[in-house]
Amino acid sequence: MYKTIRKGEFKLSTKAQKLLCIAFSALVGLSITAAVPTTSQAAKRKPGKVVRTMKYKTMKVKAKKGYVYTSTKLTKRGVHLTKYKNKTMTTKKAYLIKVPGKPAVWYDRVSSKNKKLNGYVYNNYLKVIKKTSTKGKTSTKSTNKVPVDPDANVPLKDLYSYGTNSKNNTTQKLGLDGDQSYFDTDVFSKYPANLDEFKSIFVELLNQERLSRGLSPVSVDSDLSKIADKRALDSQKINDLVHLDSAGNSIAAVYAKKAGLNVPPFSECLGFVENAPARMVARESLRDYIYQDAASDWGHRNILLNPSYTRIGVGITTAKNKMTVNAIEMY
Repeated sequence: MYKTIRKGEFKLSTKAQKLLCIAFSALVGLSITAAVPTTSQAAKRKPGKVVRTMKYKTMKVKAKKGYVYTSTKLTKRGVHLTKYKNKTMTTKKAYLIKVPGKPAVWYDRVSSKNKKLNGYVYNNYLKVIKKTSTKGKTSTKSTNKVPVDPDANVPLKDLYSYGTNSKNNTTQKLGLDGDQSYFDTDVFSKYPANLDEFKSIFVELLNQERLSRGLSPVSVDSDLSKIADKRALDSQKINDLVHLDSAGNSIAAVYAKKAGLNVPPFSECLGFVENAPARMVARESLRDYIYQDAASDWGHRNILLNPSYTRIGVGITTAKNKMTVNAIEMY
């Protein structure tokens, strides 16, 4: 895609649109502590290994199918949850478990009040119980729970593409790891970003990066924001990232002139990012722009961390390929 290097100068990047599709197996979670599997059951299953964990606030959940495993090895089965359809359980931690020969799958650690149900259940089988009140009557509603980003506290510079780690991902250290997302897209793309939230979060996190380097924070500019919104829609329509029109003029600058906006020459960043909750999309965008931008000769990083820039406009929309596409305008 095209990347702005300096005002008036653009360079073609080799970065491709990100597509990281980690297929989830349909393996059902099995076992509770009260049930003991047969030797033949255990023998058929290779032990699983935890590759990642994530924590969140304690939630009440129910499940209508599946088993519970007694351990993260996923080798021992217990009572089927169809017998406990109305049984309330709690969960506050999930484990990404890799069984040899199968894709990694998320399992939640669940327990019931009397501890009879205590083990690991396939994440997709769980529904969160939410209480609602109408005319003095209270009812419960089950909804899919939004997983918490397991890398939420990891600094942007230390994030690497999902399915790899810092030891076997040499491209991360070279700044070339921006072609794939740091999060599991198969899980988190089910919870698309609130686009308005993305805008404020992006500015918040960018200013954290700037302040950590002794740079002044930037403020949102309403004129730049209008241009950024139009530029994001442009990218959505053509499903591509293009800075210049057929005559070689900056499209964003043409918009500014037509609108009679009194803004100085400015720079632009455009990028596709897999859909996910807003903060994760913002973190992925900044990770790519600032720390994994070597393929663009660090043009995006130089724009976002330009010490002379004080104003910013952020635009975002959902692209035709269901990813998000953002436009950043700065001066």
